[in-house]
Amino acid sequence: MRQKAPLLSFVLTVIAGLAFAAADPSASGPHKTSEIEFPELVDASRRQASEPQKGIRRILGERRAEKTSAGRKVPVKVHLPVGESKCPVVVISHGAGGDLDTHFAQARHLATHGYVVLCVEHVGSNREKMTQGLQLMKNIDAMIHDSAEITARPQDITFVLNQAEIWNQSHPRLKGRLDLEHVGMMGHSYGAFTTMVTCGMRPALDWIVPTIPPGKGLGASQREKRIDCGVALSPQGVGEPFFISESFDGLQVPLLGISGTLDKQQNGLSAENRKEGFALWPPSGHRFVWLDGAKHLDFTDSTGADRKATPSPTREDVQPVTRAATLLFFETHLRGDAEAGKQLTQAGLRPYLKGKINQVEVLAK
Repeated sequence: MRQKAPLLSFVLTVIAGLAFAAADPSASGPHKTSEIEFPELVDASRRQASEPQKGIRRILGERRAEKTSAGRKVPVKVHLPVGESKCPVVVISHGAGGDLDTHFAQARHLATHGYVVLCVEHVGSNREKMTQGLQLMKNIDAMIHDSAEITARPQDITFVLNQAEIWNQSHPRLKGRLDLEHVGMMGHSYGAFTTMVTCGMRPALDWIVPTIPPGKGLGASQREKRIDCGVALSPQGVGEPFFISESFDGLQVPLLGISGTLDKQQNGLSAENRKEGFALWPPSGHRFVWLDGAKHLDFTDSTGADRKATPSPTREDVQPVTRAATLLFFETHLRGDAEAGKQLTQAGLRPYLKGKINQVEVLAK
C-alpha cells in the first residue's frame, strides 16, 4: 500500500495534464462566474488631482495648477468562479482611456478556468480623463507623459493587493477565496507598462512631466514583490515615453509579451520596436507571441460588459490565440502545470489562429 500511493498520485497528475492538454485553452472553462464591483474604493494615503489634465501642457513645457483631494479612488471589479475553492489571483490594468470593463471578456475567461481576477481602474488615465474637453489624443499624450500618473499606476496595484488581503480575511463572498501566494499581473498598452514596472522594469525619466530628479536615466523601482509573473499585451520597447534600454534589466519574474505586426507604438515607433524590446529582457522563462496582422486594440475585449471598448475589425480573430496564450502562461507559472508550458509554442498556438490572423511566432528566453 505504501508503494501504491505515490504511483496513484503520479497517475492522477498525468491524467490531469492530459486532460488540460486535450482542452481548448481559448474556450471558456468549467466554472460559472460572478462579479463584485467596488466603485468607491479610496487609497487614503495618497492625494488625487480633481481637475482635468491639460493635454497641451507637455508641448508648452507647462503644468496646469490642479486642485487635489485627499485620497485616490481605485475602483475594482472582481470576477470570480462560483464555488468555495481557493483560487490564484490575476490583477488586470487597462490602457490609457480604459475602465473597469475594458478587459471584461478576458477576465471572465480566466475566471471560468478557476482564477479570481481583479480589474483595476486607474482614475488618472481612464475613459473619463481621456474624453475631457473632447481632446482625446492630447489627453492620452498627457496621461502617458504625466510623472504623477506613471508613479500612481503601480501604487494602485499595491493598494489593490493590500485590499485583497483584507477581503480574503473578512469579505462575505471573498473570504478564503484568494490564493495570494500565487499572483499574476496582466495589462494592455499603458497597462502593459504598469505590468512591466510591477514586475521589476524601471521607467525612464527622460520624457515625463513634471521632471523627477535627476531628469534622465532610470526612475525608482516599483517592483511589487507579491507578483509571480506577468502578461504584457502590447509591451513597449525602447523609446519615448516609457523605457530606455537599461529599463529592462530589472525584470525579476517570468513575463509573457503579446503583440503583432500592426501594433504600432507611441510617438511613431514601429510595431517591430515592441518585438525588438524582448531581446533586452534578461533570460528567465519569458515568452513573446508575435501575430501577423494584429492591431493595437485587438488585445482588449469588453464583450459581455455594459461599457464597450473601441471597436477593432480583427479583434475576434486575435482574441482566441491571446486567451489561449495568456491562460497557458498563468497555468504554467501560477499552478506549476508543465504540460501547459509545453503548449506555449508556435505549434501549440497554431490551432487558435483565425481569420486574418494566420501566422504566429513564439520567442523564448
